[in-house]
Amino acid sequence: MSSNPLEIDFAGITFKNPFILSSAPPTMDPRHILRAARLGWGGAVMKTITHEPTVDPRTRLGALRREGNTIGMNNIELLSRKPLKTWTNEWIPEIKREAPEDFIFIASMMSGPEPEGWTELAETMSRTGADAIELNVSCPHGSPEKHMGAFIGQDPGLVEQVTRAAKKGTDLPILVKLTPNVTDIVPIAKAAVKGGADALSAINTVESLIGIDIETATPMPIAYGVDKKEQLSTYGGFCGPAVKPIGLRFVSQIAKAIPDIPISGIGGIGDWTSAIEYLMVGARTIQICTAVMWHGYSIIKDLTAGLIEFMNRKRYTTLESMIGKALPKITTWTALSKLPPVVARVIEDRCTGCKDCVIACADGGYVAIQMKEKIAAINQEKCDGCGLCYVVCRDNAIEFVHTN
Repeated sequence: MSSNPLEIDFAGITFKNPFILSSAPPTMDPRHILRAARLGWGGAVMKTITHEPTVDPRTRLGALRREGNTIGMNNIELLSRKPLKTWTNEWIPEIKREAPEDFIFIASMMSGPEPEGWTELAETMSRTGADAIELNVSCPHGSPEKHMGAFIGQDPGLVEQVTRAAKKGTDLPILVKLTPNVTDIVPIAKAAVKGGADALSAINTVESLIGIDIETATPMPIAYGVDKKEQLSTYGGFCGPAVKPIGLRFVSQIAKAIPDIPISGIGGIGDWTSAIEYLMVGARTIQICTAVMWHGYSIIKDLTAGLIEFMNRKRYTTLESMIGKALPKITTWTALSKLPPVVARVIEDRCTGCKDCVIACADGGYVAIQMKEKIAAINQEKCDGCGLCYVVCRDNAIEFVHTN
């Protein structure tokens, strides 16, 4: 047994820790990737390449904010700006030469619906020294217009076809990166596995429109039309903390439906606690982008330290013992008790008397809360245990207790 508690096997590859940079701006070139590698990241997925480099609009990032805090980001950025040969002849050899020996490098690639393109790219990437290949069949913007990205990823038949084609061109482990922009992700995941996928990455960004500048009636992020004068925008990929619930849903659904397939969890992971959530619903590795773009590569120190401290406190000796821990507790709505066994209670020394819970319960709940001596008080006879007071409380002053 390894003395490193964070070590994990993923698709036959040993990672020193589960934290991987996802395919995005932080993996755009060797300078970025090597900086992360030297700081201790377990691995990185390079920015996706295809047969032709990308030119992106400006601006291409938009923010969703609540009370001054950024909770989500939208992007309309596509793939690598550099030609394939720059990566294969110069950049990947440099990364493999200069990165720590235990740093895992994953090549990301995209082609169209024709199988030959995937086989050719897989053959090319296999000769670079990459440790694995991730198939991008999930980019939600720009690429579908070219019959690439999510155009493929929303069709089980195409997913199976291109996965099988890529496998034909390589002996390296193949990860298939799935789109959340589907009603049911399980048939897509099963199609990838049927095509020969060794692992799945879930999820890519959520197709979105981040907002409207109401003063000018212009969608954001504000870019420009072909005349370079008219302000326009388009649907982009939503990421950041706000998408974590979506990512957790899809990862858990895949893990329950295909328990033997390794999953790399992606979506709204910004700290060690959210990383643990993904591990507990079945992910074996964790891919991160947005948090790095906002806070830098050095977050790896808090991620690993927090994870180790948690494992020590909860007496998990390996990551393996934590993976999927929450899955048995995810059930159907029908299987849940319909008579709430709990009611809310105010933790008085935390309550600031803001009255938010009183207003919410009066107009959206069961009129079970009143103010008494500037502290919220819950009438447990009226309380329905719905949880609304907990949702609106900013002071963590609500707990739930059993009624029997």
